Amino acid sequence: MIEFTINHASRQKEAGVVRQIIMDVLAVALGPLALTIAGFKLDSMVKLTGFLNRKSYMSAQLVLHTEHIELI
Repeated sequence: MIEFTINHASRQKEAGVVRQIIMDVLAVALGPLALTIAGFKLDSMVKLTGFLNRKSYMSAQLVLHTEHIELI
């Protein structure tokens, strides 16, 4: 397992107003995918898919569980 942080920045339209979105998201990956991610350079640009879940049963913090990742 590997834990890493994704920094997301984009512009999104909400109710006709463009908003600047900047956030960090905690992510995890397991198995062979974790080894792939461990080989990426810091600050690599990636596109990933996965699902959100709580970090643990006792924590309300969200974590993105990575199912696919590719360098862009």
